[in-house]
Amino acid sequence: MSPTMLDHLRIAAVVALAVLAGGCNTLPRTDHPPMAGDAADRETLRAVAEAEEDDGFDLEDLDPANVYRKLRDAVGLGPDEAIARGLYQEGAELYRAENYAAAGRKFSAAAKRWPDSTLEEDALFLAGESYFYSDQYPDAHRAYQKLLKKHDYTRHLDTVTRRLFAIGRYWEQLAAADPPIRIPVNVTDQSRPWIDTVGYAIKAYDDIRMYDPTGPLADDAVMASANSYFVRELYGDAAQQYDLLRTEYTKSEHQLKAHLLSIESWQRLYQGGYYDSGPLKKAGEVADQALVQFGAELGAERPRVIEAKNKIVEEMANRDWMIGQYYDKRKYYRAARFYYESILREYPQTAAAGAAQTRLAEIRDLPDVPKNRFKWLTDMFERRQY
Repeated sequence: MSPTMLDHLRIAAVVALAVLAGGCNTLPRTDHPPMAGDAADRETLRAVAEAEEDDGFDLEDLDPANVYRKLRDAVGLGPDEAIARGLYQEGAELYRAENYAAAGRKFSAAAKRWPDSTLEEDALFLAGESYFYSDQYPDAHRAYQKLLKKHDYTRHLDTVTRRLFAIGRYWEQLAAADPPIRIPVNVTDQSRPWIDTVGYAIKAYDDIRMYDPTGPLADDAVMASANSYFVRELYGDAAQQYDLLRTEYTKSEHQLKAHLLSIESWQRLYQGGYYDSGPLKKAGEVADQALVQFGAELGAERPRVIEAKNKIVEEMANRDWMIGQYYDKRKYYRAARFYYESILREYPQTAAAGAAQTRLAEIRDLPDVPKNRFKWLTDMFERRQY
């Protein structure tokens, strides 16, 4: 959070109070004065809008219904190309003078005054650049996001994705360096978000993949997200990102590492024989793909992948053994035999296979299900059904 954030929130409250004080039940039309109670309310709205324009903060970010934008239009602060170009020129002069923070505010205001235009596209880009060079990375991120949302495949796309990647890396490293007892809310450092620094880093990476999915940094962004999840032990998210890279970016230089770390992520998600076998099966599938796809390219990693595959097979066999034992102890021998035979058929080289073979010989002639000790009771219920 920047030092002036509380001031901005107070401005938002003033806007809301001004509208409510005037009893405005419908949105004001741009061709009529605002439905405020008196001239003082209109002047308050104008003062708020001008102050917001001067410092570059955009209350429209907090107003998805565009109420505030319509209020701005109603008090004469709507789109105006001449004013926009003037603000753009002021921003350019400040930029050349390396007064980047002030330049960013002017470019942001220029973009707002002439929306859906080439001027807006360039102004948003230069606002992002200005904030980037003044180390106001959250503001830069917002400006770049607006540019990407409003101008698909902007000509500034390559530069913007490089900036987003740099911002994401900075925030990720900053979050990793923080001690655990650090205050979670940032109120002083304008270079980082006010909360959840690593979450915003992931968002910057996601923006790259979303808006430039075939660009040169898309696979790097996915890999960076996956690694961030992995080191924070969020293995489910990590596995999904590694698999996204494996399947969607088949020519990426990160393919081999993505396979290896996907295997490990899925293995760490497996919680044991009494839980879902899905992660274990997925780890086995990725291991098989790695051995087929890379072959000799695995080099020193090949024994590790083979070891992982063997461990997965042993775990799958142990899982069937545990289920077989469950039925065995309850004397449901038909079900037990089913799982023991499955081990011999699917995993014959495992340690569990020897135990299963021994136990099969011991229970081969035992009844399929335990003796019904309450036959008289179950017979009585069956008779009542007829």
